[in-house]
Amino acid sequence: MVGLNSKADSRAEARFSGLRSWIAILLAGVVAGLAGAALTLLLHLIQHLAFGYTEFSFMVGVEQASSLRRVGALTVGGLVAGVGWWLQRRYARADISVPHALDGQHEALPLRATILDGMLQIFGVGVGASLGREAAPRQVAAAFALKISRFFGLDEARQRRLLGCAAGAGLAAVYNVPLAGALFALELLLTSAKFVDVLAALLCSGVATIMAWPFLSNRPSYAVTALHVGGAVVVWSFFAGPVAAVFATVCVRLMNRARSMEPTQWRVVVGVTAVFATVGIVAVSFPQLPGNGKGPAQLAFDNSGNLRLFLALLLLKPALTALCLAGGARGGMLTPSLATGAVLGALLGQPWNGFWPGSSMGAYAIVAAAALLSVAVRAPLTAIVLAVELTHCTLLMLVPLCAAVGTARLAMTVLRRLRQRLTAGAFGSDMDDMDT
Repeated sequence: MVGLNSKADSRAEARFSGLRSWIAILLAGVVAGLAGAALTLLLHLIQHLAFGYTEFSFMVGVEQASSLRRVGALTVGGLVAGVGWWLQRRYARADISVPHALDGQHEALPLRATILDGMLQIFGVGVGASLGREAAPRQVAAAFALKISRFFGLDEARQRRLLGCAAGAGLAAVYNVPLAGALFALELLLTSAKFVDVLAALLCSGVATIMAWPFLSNRPSYAVTALHVGGAVVVWSFFAGPVAAVFATVCVRLMNRARSMEPTQWRVVVGVTAVFATVGIVAVSFPQLPGNGKGPAQLAFDNSGNLRLFLALLLLKPALTALCLAGGARGGMLTPSLATGAVLGALLGQPWNGFWPGSSMGAYAIVAAAALLSVAVRAPLTAIVLAVELTHCTLLMLVPLCAAVGTARLAMTVLRRLRQRLTAGAFGSDMDDMDT
């Protein structure tokens, strides 16, 4: 009888723990949505104050600002952000890393230090740093989720699930991409396809997106006109994928190299100020470059540029992003990668469309953006769904999107295996172990 009572108590405890876990998931989604909305509104406020505009887009605001204001806003902003990061790294000594928190490191993601770092990231992007704004809401949402998990007394497995789902929900909220946010959590953070993880990720991202709607609206991030998807873009996607993979590999190595050069101690103030000022100087000639990359991506989706402009943006955007990282700034890589891919698609699509007309030019930019992003972040499913949700493009685009992302992934794998064999000095025809 005692044994039966013990088993009944264990089952009751398990059901109660599961209930607490799902309540925590819902609460984390609410917090992620509100935090994402607050950080986005802060970003818009900083952008308007830095460049003195009240209407239109950030890129138009930069274009309308004088050359002196472009350089001045970024230089002063870099000084403020540099001092902030120096003080935070000196006194907080915090480990602000979602992956480390997922690995169970108890010192990771302290709430105050993480919120401060997120606000500094938003401030940097707001004044024009060439970095993404999506890392901040992911970190802040995960930090709040860590507090929630401890409040509910969740075990290690449930805590890890909650953190991953909350980080994906932060992405979902700021870009209105609930499915992509859930896939980001599953594909990159949790690396899981378990039913309970899938359900938790979808629930958390869905709640976060809904919570952000009253503040950020439910419109797509990019305005793309109706696309005509013909045979030209489908055939082109098979060739564009490998090209995007090669370019993405170069960009990833450049960013990793830049991170290794990050200055320490007080030098971060000098480094951030200098690189932000450099972005401002370049913005005198190319006002499309400041910010997370939404401007160049929108130009590519609209085909509102010539080949010379797209070539300049393709080379300068990754270079300035790497420069910001090397100077000590922090930010996301998702939207700069997306913008670089979109510009690459416009650059390659224009001559192809002249040879084989019939498809909308925006389709080429969307396909290449997803292909490059899939390699840069190693998340093919997330890249495909993100491209669809960000633009609300027709579902017919799934055919070229899958073709480009698939060939990009294959090309990346072939290049990696070839490099390994060249390094080892061994060649062969055994392809059984190829990671596709």
